[in-house]
Amino acid sequence: MDNRAMVAHLDETPEDPIEGEISPQIANLRTALGARLRGHRIHRNMTGVALSSAAGISGAMLSKIESAERIPSLPVLVALAAALGVEVGDLFGSSAGLTEPVLVRAGQPLSTRKVDDDDLVQIEQLGVMELPEVQIRLLRMRAAKGCKTMKPVQFDGFWIDHIVKGELVVCIGEREYHLRAGDTMTYRGEVPHYGRFPGGATEVLAVQGWINTNAQRRIKLDGALLSPGQR
Repeated sequence: MDNRAMVAHLDETPEDPIEGEISPQIANLRTALGARLRGHRIHRNMTGVALSSAAGISGAMLSKIESAERIPSLPVLVALAAALGVEVGDLFGSSAGLTEPVLVRAGQPLSTRKVDDDDLVQIEQLGVMELPEVQIRLLRMRAAKGCKTMKPVQFDGFWIDHIVKGELVVCIGEREYHLRAGDTMTYRGEVPHYGRFPGGATEVLAVQGWINTNAQRRIKLDGALLSPGQR
């Protein structure tokens, strides 16, 4: 069966039972598997698109597995392990990134995302650490001249922003904090917040963390940070 046929076949398989109908053991297994699969993928510098294509499954299915919304069948597990170059058992072992160091050389970020249609904001993921209940990312955000406002977000976790260049106004609830080059600010993500760029071109080094058990509420890095048209 070729990859396209496999994807079509797998996408027809029924979903897991609803959350209230599955045992705690299955729920915990699904969460652990999703976290470890994502950890191995990031550890190998693979995007979700690259992994789903290599494994012959749809991107939507991979996203559901990694976010613990779905548990894969054995054939899918085998395909994912093969695509990652690991054994199936490794997907149930220690999370990638905890067993050996991950070195990212200058100019080689783990992933880079453009988060609006005009490429006015670029986010580079420089590092990630996956723990059983917490995930932490080191990010570099570069806003080009002409970018003005980011989309408000809210999640169970925290931010640490360090302004490398330019200016950033962090708006948290009804309060505003004007940060300039050299300033650092730490804040929780439960209160809706967003950023403004009063001086145009800005570079921010940020640490983002969230609770894995609420991963479905975490900030997405593929477009949710900036609202097209808000510039």
